[in-house]
Amino acid sequence: MMNELDEDGWAHVHHAAARGFVKSIERFVKASDDQLELETGDEYRSTPLLLAINSGNLESVKCLVDLGAKVTALNTQNHGIVELCALKRLITVLEYFIELDLPTLPVWKKLLDFLSSDSDEEAEAAGKCLRDLTQGSSEGMNPNWELVVKHGGIPVITKVIKGNIGDEAKIQAFHCLINLIPADIVKDQVSSSGGIPALSRLLKSSNNYVVQLSATCLKEVCRLKDYADQAAQASAIPNLVKVLQTVRDPEVLVEVIYALASIGAASEVHQGTIGTTPGCIQALVGHFEEAKDLSLLMALTVGLGKIGYNHVNNQNVIVNESGAVYVITLVGMKERELQLAAVDTIEYLAGNNPNTQRIIKEEGALSPLLNLLKKSRTQIVQEKTAGALWALSGDYIEEQRRMAILMGVQTLIEFISSTSEKLHFIGAEALGVLAQGPLNKQTDIGAANGIHSLVRLLRSDKEYIVLSVIRALRYLCVSVGYVPHLQNQYAVSQSRGIKFLVALMVHPKNELIQVEAANTLGCVSLGNEEILKEIHSNIDFSYVRILKMMYAQDPSVRLLSGAALATFAYNNTQQQREIADQGGVRFHCFEPFLQSEDEFFRCSCAFQVVVLSRIIPDEEQAMSSAKGIKLIVDLLQESKSETTLALAADCVARLAHTRAGVPAAFVSVEAVNYLCDMMLTNAEMVQGCAAVALGYLSYNHKAERQILNRCRQDPYLMKALLYYTKNNKISPAFIEGWQHYKRVGLPPIEEGRPSLVGRKNPYLMKDQSGRPMTILSMGEGGTSTNLQSSPSNFIGSGQQDDGRTNITGRSSRSSRVSFNTGHPSGLRSRHSALSNAVDV
Repeated sequence: MMNELDEDGWAHVHHAAARGFVKSIERFVKASDDQLELETGDEYRSTPLLLAINSGNLESVKCLVDLGAKVTALNTQNHGIVELCALKRLITVLEYFIELDLPTLPVWKKLLDFLSSDSDEEAEAAGKCLRDLTQGSSEGMNPNWELVVKHGGIPVITKVIKGNIGDEAKIQAFHCLINLIPADIVKDQVSSSGGIPALSRLLKSSNNYVVQLSATCLKEVCRLKDYADQAAQASAIPNLVKVLQTVRDPEVLVEVIYALASIGAASEVHQGTIGTTPGCIQALVGHFEEAKDLSLLMALTVGLGKIGYNHVNNQNVIVNESGAVYVITLVGMKERELQLAAVDTIEYLAGNNPNTQRIIKEEGALSPLLNLLKKSRTQIVQEKTAGALWALSGDYIEEQRRMAILMGVQTLIEFISSTSEKLHFIGAEALGVLAQGPLNKQTDIGAANGIHSLVRLLRSDKEYIVLSVIRALRYLCVSVGYVPHLQNQYAVSQSRGIKFLVALMVHPKNELIQVEAANTLGCVSLGNEEILKEIHSNIDFSYVRILKMMYAQDPSVRLLSGAALATFAYNNTQQQREIADQGGVRFHCFEPFLQSEDEFFRCSCAFQVVVLSRIIPDEEQAMSSAKGIKLIVDLLQESKSETTLALAADCVARLAHTRAGVPAAFVSVEAVNYLCDMMLTNAEMVQGCAAVALGYLSYNHKAERQILNRCRQDPYLMKALLYYTKNNKISPAFIEGWQHYKRVGLPPIEEGRPSLVGRKNPYLMKDQSGRPMTILSMGEGGTSTNLQSSPSNFIGSGQQDDGRTNITGRSSRSSRVSFNTGHPSGLRSRHSALSNAVDV
């Protein structure tokens, strides 16, 4: 009776298995063992277990397996348990058998064999199951990925992608591969299986979804340089660019852009290839015009940043194609992730490129970045925004100073008090810049407790931060002309800074940290006997340590060790004797620097030999002083570098109030005229240092007359001189002489002279309400607040009914004019005059 088949060829046990009647199954099998493997009489010849599988009834499946049903059974179509599960996409049943891990039923092998079937239906079904079984989560990759790799799944999946099977089957294989490809071993096996050229070829597919998935896989594979190289060799870059130029589907474009960015990020060579591929960057920038969703805007922003990162040519092309305009606009968006991506891209486009720094600032980047910095207290926002602003300031100290002023002393001190290493570095660098020059912020920084915060950072385990902090403390303690700031010196001492600096002079393996610490100790004690005693009371401090560094291999260390000795010896004969007693210095240590092609080296060393001339035994004092003074004045006359000119003028200011004869030596070789010429430049640091130097030289009668004559010819010079020397010395006799000239009458100040008071940042604009405004003026909601004033369109002006944002902007940049400041030229021999003028 139990073996009787109905008209469909099914017995009672078959119906029970298909319908999940577990107790009936158990009763039938108990009554007769042959019921367990009884096949149907239809065309499929299925066992009860296969019928239970086919119906997806897990309870029946478990019951039959427990009763001992053969898991190797096949129907007439050669489909067993795994194949039927795949065709029905029975993931729960598959997971049950995977967990059982029966030797007679290798689930993964059978699934992969099914995937490699010539049948589109079977391959697609297997691909869907593999996709589901390897789907990751927010916590990371699915643990099954290792089992797929272990059973040789990657070569099989790659073969399917490379093969001639239908697109739907390939798409499922792609999805499975995307689940697995974050693992490096998977990338390796894709490469060794010839997958990378196949992925590149599939970028030419007429099926956009296949193109999208190929780009997604390339994006992941090319995170490793070797595979990015293979992709580039397989023409992935031109293929991706072609898609970029011809496809408008945002989902496809997002993956294509990320793939390009991934290849570019792997190598500067690939960056260059991307940048020089015809129409690539233009297409990228052009897509901003049609961008209607945030994911595409994000991809475009990130893509431009990675393609431009540290690549000057690409940076220039992106900015010249108005890419920066769109990115600046996005800084005003409310979507934080996109906003921060835009900030990152500004930093990448500006990095180490003065041209793009200038253009991005001209495009109006400063105001939205500063607004973001001031409004947000989130550390990640501050890190990224400060990084972008500091990148825009470049290496030019005048720009760095402007940027530091815009950020503000209090904000910078908050940076160094935070837990972020990036903010520590930017804060220390910016405070160091603000502490320099005649119009420094030394007092403001000290009053805001900045020195205590800086001293705490001396304990950082990051050498670059420690170096920056050491230099910032040095600048805070000494101003132009080696004028000590006593309050800040005492603040360093009270913060236990002396102890830390001496330790840094002795213990680090990095010689640069040692010598920088020694140099800063010299500045902290300059003109301060109390702190000098504190330094010498530390048993670890000795001039011998500094003298040894005069013979280091690194020329920068040798130069700075000389600077440290010169600072301790400056206007202090007792310290000069101590240096001499502990070994002294030799002129041959300075000669390589005095003859160097590097102007900074020549100028720094020239100052050192003048200060240390009394304790250099192998050269006459007058001769070494004369050589040093001559070199400094030569640089005043010949140098085209604003940094060198400012340093040379500062050296004149320092030496002009050391010992008798030195000011006269400078005056005898036309230093006054060169300094007066420097007062007419637009560089604040150059102008200010020259003014301070002239102030000290004004105590020399001959110099006083020369300065008065120049000021009478051009009253602007006097205006600038008084402006920059309000906190420095200037001769009362000189002021009396000027008052006489004023009574006699003076010519008017010519137009076009550099502005002094209230110099405005040329990159910040104001709207009618007085608020800072960018070229793309943004309101709080991301829309323009003053459409009439902006030459571009804005976020919000193309708002769609569905809330999506359409961004438009300028297609090209207008030309801009730059200027070069002229410098006097001509060479004169002064050695004889100098030797006679210096007081031995």
